Amino acid sequence: MARWTDSYEDMVRIARVGREIPPISIVAIALTNGKHLEGVIRRIDFGNNAGDGGWRYYGEVEIEGPDGRFVIDYLDIEAVHDLWARRKDDYARAGLIQIRDFPE
Repeated sequence: MARWTDSYEDMVRIARVGREIPPISIVAIALTNGKHLEGVIRRIDFGNNAGDGGWRYYGEVEIEGPDGRFVIDYLDIEAVHDLWARRKDDYARAGLIQIRDFPE
């Protein structure tokens, strides 16, 4: 499970990262340690402690890409970039996503 926020700065990071992550897409994620990961979003989980003992928050995203599957804590994310337009065909060819054309 993702870490709980411990400071105002953590809360700001959780809120910012939550806005940057699209609900469905392929993303490039820059981590605070300088590493970069890429993948299709498989799961997003975030929440709070309902104010028990003071408000605290957490968040994590799970992605799957060419290098494997990763669960990433929002507090470890520096930036998120949406790659759908550039990488969707590559991910479809690799079998990581399926693109369906539904008739109207």
